[in-house]
Amino acid sequence: MGGRHLASKPRAAHENGLAAVRQCLQSYADRGVFRGYTECSERLGRVRFRFSWLARNPYDLRYEAESGTFMFLNVLPNVAGHSRLARALRAFVEARSSSTLPPHRRIDPNRATVSAFVQRGAMRLRVVAKRGHHAYGANRVINLMHEVYLHLHCYFPEYLWENYGVPQD
Repeated sequence: MGGRHLASKPRAAHENGLAAVRQCLQSYADRGVFRGYTECSERLGRVRFRFSWLARNPYDLRYEAESGTFMFLNVLPNVAGHSRLARALRAFVEARSSSTLPPHRRIDPNRATVSAFVQRGAMRLRVVAKRGHHAYGANRVINLMHEVYLHLHCYFPEYLWENYGVPQD
């Protein structure tokens, strides 16, 4: 019976993480930040959340409860791996964990890690929450995408014009 109890602990942690993430993301939808918010289960314990937010096309955010990984799948298309834009965005994303940022804007490395990488011609943003910090990870990945969007708006507006249909005026 003791082994059975131990086997159920990771399952409970997995379910609690997913519940916390659902609650966090649903609160954005309830406040009107997201439009068209939906959830879809995928293979291997992954859950995909889809919502419209900063652009016309909906975003897909994949969450893996077991590892605490959040990844935006389709937010930064048409980014070449060795381009100036890719280098700038990787540096910007890595800097989000800097102790020089105020706590409300920083990604605490004791609670989550962050990265950006190019895969199949698109840049992906990834936040990996540590155990017990999955709601924090959900909040941070949303804040990260918002900050990346603002960074693009300031420093790479032509990317937004070409890929997001943002007006040039």
